[in-house]
Amino acid sequence: MSKNTDVKKEMISTCLEVFRKDGYYNTGIKKLAEACGIKQSLFYYYFKSKEHLLEEILKAVHGYFNRKVFCIAYQEDKPVRERLNEMVEITRDVFLRAEGGCIMANTVLEMVQDQPQFIPVIRAFFDDWIAANAHLLKEKYVEAIAVEKAEQAVQDVEGGIMLMRLYNDPKYFFKALDRGTRLLD
Repeated sequence: MSKNTDVKKEMISTCLEVFRKDGYYNTGIKKLAEACGIKQSLFYYYFKSKEHLLEEILKAVHGYFNRKVFCIAYQEDKPVRERLNEMVEITRDVFLRAEGGCIMANTVLEMVQDQPQFIPVIRAFFDDWIAANAHLLKEKYVEAIAVEKAEQAVQDVEGGIMLMRLYNDPKYFFKALDRGTRLLD
């Protein structure tokens, strides 16, 4: 991996945290460059615009979840319950560490009306999350019900994240994750 690729990945990671915490519209290039420890002019060497950066961040988050979380659902050599628990554990760790909630949900709430170009990237993330959950739930339910319950579980987790941030209390998030694991009971 080249040094430029490493720097770009580090910038994506740093800027993700800034956007999560402060939002897209409250964050300028100057703030992002400062967070990355670079000059504002160098920022444009890596990203042509703030919109380009956000799209790269959303794709990186989606890629991370595909590699680290969603793929677990398809590891057929493990029991379904074990796969689900592993997915929940990683999801819990990610969102407990992430100050500011879910970048996908935050972006939808803040900008979907003004910046519809992000919709396909965000939909792909949620489609993959729902599909991974539905794959596990097909062990117990017919496909249509598995998909419906998977959609409900994702909605519940996103709501739990929001309430966790609002009340500064992880119980809402933990309860949502617990309800998701009980779908296999």
